Amino acid sequence: MTALWSSPERRSEHCPSCARERLFEQPPCPDGHEVCPEWACLECGHALLVAPFDLAVPHARPLTVAA
Repeated sequence: MTALWSSPERRSEHCPSCARERLFEQPPCPDGHEVCPEWACLECGHALLVAPFDLAVPHARPLTVAA
C-alpha cells in the first residue's frame, strides 16, 4: 500500500481494476462500525477491504503423510 494520504476519508492506493494509483474514499459505514474497513476507488468504484483490526486465524493441524 502507498503511504500517500490526503485526508482521513481519502487515500491514494493502487487500484487493481484501473491498474494505476487512484484516490480511494471511505464511504459511510452502513454496518455501524466506528471506522469502516471499506475503501472505494473514485474512478471505477473498485472496493478494498483494509481491516483496522486483528483477524484471528485458526492454526492448521500438522500435515501427516501416510506411508
